[in-house]
Amino acid sequence: MKILHVVHQFLPHHHHGAEVSTYELASMQQKLGHQVSVVAGESSPHRETIFHEQDQYRELKVHRIYFSPQAHNGWLAHNGFAKLWGKILESERPDIVHVQHLKNLSLSLIDVTYEMNIPLVFTLRDYSALCARFHLAKGDGTLCRTPNLASDCLQCMSQKRPMESGEFLPTTFSLLWNNIGNPRSWKILSQLASIRLRSGKTYPPIRLTAEADFTHRNDMVFERLKKCSRITAISSDTASRFESLASNRVSVTAIEQIPDTRSCVWEQRKAGNGPLRFGYIGKLAYVKGPHLLLDAFQQLPQEQAELHLFGGPTRTNIHQLAYWRKLKRLADWPGVHLHSEPFESRNINKVLKQIDVLISPSVCFETYGRVVAEALASGVPVICSDEGGPAGIIEPDVNGLTFPIGDAGALAQTMQRFIDEPDLLETLSAETRVPKTPDQYVDEVLALYDEILSTRN
Repeated sequence: MKILHVVHQFLPHHHHGAEVSTYELASMQQKLGHQVSVVAGESSPHRETIFHEQDQYRELKVHRIYFSPQAHNGWLAHNGFAKLWGKILESERPDIVHVQHLKNLSLSLIDVTYEMNIPLVFTLRDYSALCARFHLAKGDGTLCRTPNLASDCLQCMSQKRPMESGEFLPTTFSLLWNNIGNPRSWKILSQLASIRLRSGKTYPPIRLTAEADFTHRNDMVFERLKKCSRITAISSDTASRFESLASNRVSVTAIEQIPDTRSCVWEQRKAGNGPLRFGYIGKLAYVKGPHLLLDAFQQLPQEQAELHLFGGPTRTNIHQLAYWRKLKRLADWPGVHLHSEPFESRNINKVLKQIDVLISPSVCFETYGRVVAEALASGVPVICSDEGGPAGIIEPDVNGLTFPIGDAGALAQTMQRFIDEPDLLETLSAETRVPKTPDQYVDEVLALYDEILSTRN
């Protein structure tokens, strides 16, 4: 089978969940004998509106589309993109196209694929198809549960968490300092500045300044989603929440994702003589909730536990750098350890060996959380919020614990249980297992492809 995966950006420059998960799935499919290629949307260092080049990442052929449309709403439709995508399809001639994310690309991709009668699977990895903020978290930090996809969204986009007083200049300096030795960062920053000077819009441009803009955007999204052979989601919670958000105008099939956990070594966790080691692993961004975790940890008795945070901000994003500076001040507390050195996903087991309990404190509806599955595969019990994808694989008092989303006090009480109940760590650790293997996940995806292709013959 010839498979073409589409993702908003790709390795080696980007190492977040969607990129790594796409690589793992594509690589395993190729090892099974399928012909697999990847198309990635990249932040453009070029002055052209659209630019295409082909390269190789490890065993995979990669088409990189650098897309910076100067026309407004290029994400919704773009003739130049449509022509380029048609040429890529003609050269690759895939049996199926699997879209993992379209942020840096264009919905025109779906139109052209449909017109060329090639089946397309669209996988939801977040809520960006309908939520301009991606995570159903409002600009003021509150959760978006039952939005009107026009008026509520317009109000939400006007809400912003202000940068703390006096932070702009030191954060700007921090941004320059963190990127001064990275030529790629300078290309990205100069491109963003160039686009803003030309059009007043950051990349990719999409006009969302009036209620009618949101209505138009959502209508065009639904129009394209109906052209997909199947819409899937990486967790059951994401599937049901998206259907509700879309007022059941589309049907979503849940195929629970699993990361490649073969590098994880299961090891029984037991309470030792030293402090209990809580851990957070992931991007240090507001929606991921590390500030909530630090708040909760500071409510615990000192010297009985440690908190290890592994990760960092996006260093070309001034707002994330400002948040990172705030976190560093909050982390100035006994027992808190910041580990900002980057590590490859294949080394996750070495990181997990340094903690006893993983905490996923997201203040948004987390769609999955691959590190949760990696922790379970390594014998590490998990504390997560009671809503979102991770809650679907954490059974309270079996392989982990849950707490009401966004409640720092409740999180502190949940963490306190591990201190008050010394046997709890060993009991939960004994039941930590991933719900299925990576091979089973790949088989489920391939079975979906076969089902779609069989109905077309």
